[in-house]
Amino acid sequence: MSVPDNAFLHRYGPWAVIAGASHGVGEAFAHALGERGLNCILVARRGDALAQLKGELEDRYAVEVLVVTLDLSHPDACERLLMAVGPLQVGLFIYNAGGDPYITRFLDTSAKDWGALLRLNCSTVMQCSHAFGAAMLERGQGGLLLVGSQAALGGIRKLAMYTATKGFALNLGESLWAEWKDRGVDVLNLLIGTVDTPTMRDAMVKLKIPDALTMTLPKAQDLALLALEELGNGPTLIHPEDTLVQVATAPGAARRAHVLSKSAEAAVFIGND
Repeated sequence: MSVPDNAFLHRYGPWAVIAGASHGVGEAFAHALGERGLNCILVARRGDALAQLKGELEDRYAVEVLVVTLDLSHPDACERLLMAVGPLQVGLFIYNAGGDPYITRFLDTSAKDWGALLRLNCSTVMQCSHAFGAAMLERGQGGLLLVGSQAALGGIRKLAMYTATKGFALNLGESLWAEWKDRGVDVLNLLIGTVDTPTMRDAMVKLKIPDALTMTLPKAQDLALLALEELGNGPTLIHPEDTLVQVATAPGAARRAHVLSKSAEAAVFIGND
C-alpha cells in the first residue's frame, strides 16, 4: 500500500474522474492518482477493462473506485456521467478520450461518423468542463486536465476532423486557464504526439508503418506522471518539446504568454471580469 500525497489529495481530491481510463495514458493516470490516495471514477466503453483496473487500484492503493461504462460520443454522455457520479466531490477531472478511429480523407468518412467524433472531442468536453468546473470554482480548488494532441496545433492531411476538434479542446482549456487561474482551479492541456499504447500500435500496423511494433515510443506512465507534476503550470504542456528546452524558450511557455497577452488586449473591449 502506498502513502497518500496529502497536499495533492487536499487540492485535487477526494475523487478524480478519468474519462478514457480503460488503457494507455488513462490507465496510467488512474494508477498515479490511486498511489496519491485519490478515489477514482473510471469512465470508458470497455466495462471489462475498467472492472479489472478497479480491482488493481483497490488492492494496491486501498482507494474507492467507481466504474462508469459509457460511450462519451453519445449526445447525453455528460448527463449520464453526472448521474453516475451523484454527490461525490470531484476535485480533478481528466479527459483522456478522443482518438480518431478513421484516419481517412475527409470525404471518405460519413458526416454521421464525423459527428460522433465532434461530440466526443468537443460537446462532451465542453459540457463536462462546465459541470465539474462549476463545482470546483464554488469550492475554490480543483483541477481540469485535458489530454490532447499536437495535431491541435494545425491542419494535417487525413486528420481534418481530428485536428479541428483537438484544436477546440486546446483553445477551450487555455481560455479556462485564463479565467480560473486566480480562483484556485488549475487547468492544463497535455499535448502529446505518439505514445506506446495498444491503440497507437494497432493504428501504426494498420497504416503499414515500418517497425510499428518495435519503434521506441514514450511510455504512458511517464506522460501521466509528468502531467500531474505540471498540473499547476498551465495552460499547455507540449510533449516532448517542453521537456527538451529551457523553460523560457519552451513552446508551452510561449503559449502561456500568448494567452495572457491576448486576454489583456481583449479586456479593453470585453471587460476584465
